[in-house]
Amino acid sequence: MADTSFLPIDFINRMEQDLGPDFHAFLRSYEENKISALRFNPIKADSAAVDKMSSMLTGKVDWSANGYYYDDDARPGLHPYHAAGVYYIQDASAQLPVEMLSPEPGDFCLDLCSAPGGKSTQIAGYLNGKGILVSNEPMKNRAKILSENVERLGIRNCIVTSEYPDKLAEQFPEYFDKIMVDAPCSGEGMFRKNHDACTEWSLDSVKMCAERQGEILDRAYEMLIPGGRMCYSTCTFARLEDEEAIEAFISRHPDMSLVEERRLWPHEVKGEGHYAALLEKADDGRGKECRGARDTYRCDKLNKKILNDYLTFSKESLVNVFDENLLLLNDLLYCLPDACPDFTGLHVLRGGLFLGTLKKNRFEPSHALALALKKDEVKNSFNLSSDSNEIQDYLRGQSEMADVEDGWTLITVDGYSIGWGKAVKGQIKNHYPKGLRLL
Repeated sequence: MADTSFLPIDFINRMEQDLGPDFHAFLRSYEENKISALRFNPIKADSAAVDKMSSMLTGKVDWSANGYYYDDDARPGLHPYHAAGVYYIQDASAQLPVEMLSPEPGDFCLDLCSAPGGKSTQIAGYLNGKGILVSNEPMKNRAKILSENVERLGIRNCIVTSEYPDKLAEQFPEYFDKIMVDAPCSGEGMFRKNHDACTEWSLDSVKMCAERQGEILDRAYEMLIPGGRMCYSTCTFARLEDEEAIEAFISRHPDMSLVEERRLWPHEVKGEGHYAALLEKADDGRGKECRGARDTYRCDKLNKKILNDYLTFSKESLVNVFDENLLLLNDLLYCLPDACPDFTGLHVLRGGLFLGTLKKNRFEPSHALALALKKDEVKNSFNLSSDSNEIQDYLRGQSEMADVEDGWTLITVDGYSIGWGKAVKGQIKNHYPKGLRLL
């Protein structure tokens, strides 16, 4: 019999009542080790990346286009591909909701409760640089982690905000084509993976979560365009937070219909517990009108004299210059995505692509820009093998000797961008961020 001594007795009793004859199979799943998975990032990865990682992969995730299981002993978080944003480590079950939502290039998408960024980065992969993604996380410390993951995966068309849903609903009424609501929940599906989560659980906490989830869903409804789709997901088994939450939501908003509903059980699939419901808002004929009425951010025309150092860098280092939709905040230069939402009055951590910093008589490109570029988009690049000592040296902050032209040089690992270097007389000075370097 599985050791379930860490599970709350009220949880066990409720699961036995809910599962009936499947209850013992469910309990036996706690005897098994957690199952680890990752998801390749289509913005950067290709089939060669999958082939290169094949020795640590143990199988494909059935419900995810880019998901694979991996051997825990392989520790992919330490591989250079992780630093380069070639993949994102994410539980297999957590990859299901975005697959159900099926974002398409050109969609305006919102991920309402998005830290640490698994579902946001998955949505961005489907958008492939076309359309808008607003990734929101109310908790400031978690929003910072979200922003870092958006940067690592080389995403250009994402606005990272940190606001509560009611504030966003005021700003964006009937605005988004697709909305992801991965709601804060009681976390029952994570008990096998994280025993500490049990200590914060109670029947009262389940009720509290359900009330909060209802409020979040109502705000998401206000932001969904007529004809748009929304996916609601949790990592809990509680019907009060899942099926009953959706039933109550539809009763409050009868123009919403349930398209698909799925639950992943740890005793039936290779993954943790997860619930997802895909919903659609009836199109009353106003969908096209709402799309045409979307407010967008108007960038001020920047003086070329102010941008002189940036333009010099671009001419010397880039094949194509980012010279439209430029936003200068103090000395920080951003390139906003086309049709960027008007985020005036919101707390924004990342507004599209952070290009770099205007310093006295020079421009210093950002790490975000390096990760977003491909080697054919720069004039100078220098490749390091993922199996080499040199890539480890680079990630530790060491300089490289190389026969390359002087100037900013994009460092790649097996062809995938990972950071900047600056070549001077046969030496590439390391510009990998100090806070990210290996010890």
